[in-house]
Amino acid sequence: MSAYVIFNYKIMDRSQIDELTKRALPIDEQYGAEVIIGSPVKAVEGQALPNMVVYKFDSFAKAERWYYSDEQQALTVFRQGMTQGWAAIVPGVDETDERVASGYFDCESEPAS
Repeated sequence: MSAYVIFNYKIMDRSQIDELTKRALPIDEQYGAEVIIGSPVKAVEGQALPNMVVYKFDSFAKAERWYYSDEQQALTVFRQGMTQGWAAIVPGVDETDERVASGYFDCESEPAS
């Protein structure tokens, strides 16, 4: 099984990136996060922000534990002070059906007009 956490972002304060990496490494190690992409981005279709980091985990549950951990949430506050963008937790192919069946991807009802 596998799952991924994807960050696509624009760096607003490059002077803090080394500190972000330094703080992230022990958290990543503790939760079994593996960086599989850390790169500038050049969109070939649609619009993308200029930087991407993708973490790989052994399971969706482990990806959620990492992302929602107290340590990562504190780092999120720091990261959001220097970047603008989005993050997503995505199940690997082997866990997608299970996540869909669980209702994880169900959207809240649209407000009545």
